[in-house]
Amino acid sequence: MGTIPPPNTGDLQVSVEDLDAAAAYVDRLKQYIDDTISYEMERVKERMKGDSNNAQTVPNGTPFGAYEDARMQWQALTKSTANMEMHLKTLSQKLASLKQGTEDIAKAFRDAEARNGANGKEIERLLESAAPPPAAGGAPTYPYTA
Repeated sequence: MGTIPPPNTGDLQVSVEDLDAAAAYVDRLKQYIDDTISYEMERVKERMKGDSNNAQTVPNGTPFGAYEDARMQWQALTKSTANMEMHLKTLSQKLASLKQGTEDIAKAFRDAEARNGANGKEIERLLESAAPPPAAGGAPTYPYTA
């Protein structure tokens, strides 16, 4: 199977606040999934117990068949839960890395701005301390032979 190329984001700009909001959303999504999975697993457990009054919990099925069906559902749910948790964890890590990278870029930009400001002040100081230019009609400051 081929690899999927990364999306073309063009001139997309993402702020640290956007990344925080995305990370919070992923955390809420993870909590929702955990709650839903817990509910579904409880349903499967109840189904595995069966009904003492009516052993046939699946239409036209035997109690053993119902148990096997519920057990297979449990295994599938457990596997899909593990896969989903792995993907959400990876997504959370990528968002955290993006946030850190964005903060690092912002810090580097602020540092460069500060250096540029200091260099500008140094240039201004040097220009102010330099000798003034010669008067317009005065003698040249270099030997001129024509």
